[in-house]
Amino acid sequence: MRSVFLSKMLTGLAVCIALVGCTGEPEYLEQNWTEENKLREKFYTTSQGSQLIPYDWFLALEKANSQLLISSHEAIMALGYLPDYTPDPEVNPDGLPVGFVKDADPETGDWIGVNCAACHTAQMIYGDRVVRIDGAPGLGDFIALIKTVRNGLNATLEKPKKFTRFASKLGVYKYKNRRTLRDQMAISIEELDGIIMRGVSEDHLPGFGRVDAFGGIRNEVFQQDLGVEENFSLSTAPVSYPFLWDTPELDRVQWAGNADNPFARNAGQVLGVLGRLDLKNPETLFKNSIRRKNIFLMEQWVRELTAPQWPEDILGAIDRQAAERGRIIYSTVDETGYSCEGCHSLKNEAGVYPLTPAEHNAFGKQFIQTKNIPVAEVGTDPSTLQNIFSPIPIQTGLLSGLVDDQPQAFGATFLSKIVEALVGSLFTQDPALTPSQRALYSGFRVNAPDYTPPPLTVGYKARPLAGIWATSPFLHNGSVPNLYELLLPPAERSVTFGVGNQYFDPIKVGYVSAYQEGLFHFDTRLDGNRNSGHLYGTYLSEADRLDLLEFLKTL
Repeated sequence: MRSVFLSKMLTGLAVCIALVGCTGEPEYLEQNWTEENKLREKFYTTSQGSQLIPYDWFLALEKANSQLLISSHEAIMALGYLPDYTPDPEVNPDGLPVGFVKDADPETGDWIGVNCAACHTAQMIYGDRVVRIDGAPGLGDFIALIKTVRNGLNATLEKPKKFTRFASKLGVYKYKNRRTLRDQMAISIEELDGIIMRGVSEDHLPGFGRVDAFGGIRNEVFQQDLGVEENFSLSTAPVSYPFLWDTPELDRVQWAGNADNPFARNAGQVLGVLGRLDLKNPETLFKNSIRRKNIFLMEQWVRELTAPQWPEDILGAIDRQAAERGRIIYSTVDETGYSCEGCHSLKNEAGVYPLTPAEHNAFGKQFIQTKNIPVAEVGTDPSTLQNIFSPIPIQTGLLSGLVDDQPQAFGATFLSKIVEALVGSLFTQDPALTPSQRALYSGFRVNAPDYTPPPLTVGYKARPLAGIWATSPFLHNGSVPNLYELLLPPAERSVTFGVGNQYFDPIKVGYVSAYQEGLFHFDTRLDGNRNSGHLYGTYLSEADRLDLLEFLKTL
């Protein structure tokens, strides 16, 4: 079996070399996004309000060390993002990569930005088959993207021929106009330097497929947008991009299960990918670039997305007898008092996951139940939770009124107050939303008048595992390369491995993780990268472990 896998991988490698990086339109799995509903095209090309650099700059900008355009397929793929090989001329006339979008700002012009699709679209290669999976965690390196753009602008300013080519593509010929362009580029470089500094610690580089989401948003809001330098803290806990299917139906999202309102969560996400927010000027307080209708629509499109089924015609047939034995293992409480199903629920005979009580919701709505597992119980790297719930106080600056005029506030509480106020400003912008529209935009996440939810358990969220086979690497910080290793004791998991390879291993169920040049070197010995914990199933015999793995392919 192993020799068959290696043969198929080497065959695929030869094909991809011949195609210069597996170019050409990939296959898509059945996930309910069809040619008829055009949801894939909409999801890939709709702006949420992210603004990186002016749009025409992005199309004209070369890499720092060559004349290769940053927007080219080759450059984009090197950053872990996915080209759109057959762009729809109506919605993507410039052939932007997947999730790279034009944001048309009526006041400041056109910008290049990214949306959900840039980080939540995956691609896997097996043999000569190239498959894209919508809603799966991608391998894009957001920090490397920002650095590449920054370095390209720097080199363009420093090298006369490079600047001439850049300016000519923009149609800037006169000396005065070129001087203005140089000034604007210098401002952008300074902004990008700040974004890099606020978004990553050089000792904790995220690499492909990860970003310190909370750390980046926290610094952008508390330091940059609010304008309080003392609020800076190092971003030291990168997390993997989560998978999106079923997300609109979950009672809580984020790795810490600390968000329930989908509109608020998506608005916060825009701030993490360089949406604009003014928290410094009383006259324009909460002015922002977030596209209210678009982030609502994107949530609805994801609502239609279904989990991908294991493609047996590509990855091989599932052993149904082994999978049935694995299902029993999944649902059996072992000697430790746990079962997989106890945290990661399965659908009942009616095809429904366990739901929240209807009487807890003001509209009688029900959501898929998730469960926060305390770090002391799950044992995984605590850095993300420590950063989110850090006791270090935040200076409230101009927004002290959100916390009873206190000059300092607990970071998690203060951020939730800011996002709540931001949502309020978005709901009241012209045209203001009606009460029923507000409920709809918020996913009807309103508690019943007589229901008070219990305090949030500080821990990592466990959710149903539909499509889990397509979501490597695993754990919240991406510290385990495949499902097979997740079922091994931590001491037997890879200490270091490579991330960024799209080749898929159907035996271990995950991307091939052997390190090679061009991949990110993931070191689990670093704080934030620990692969400890999640001991459930790690005491199984090898036969039972393989049976459980076979069952996980069926979800």
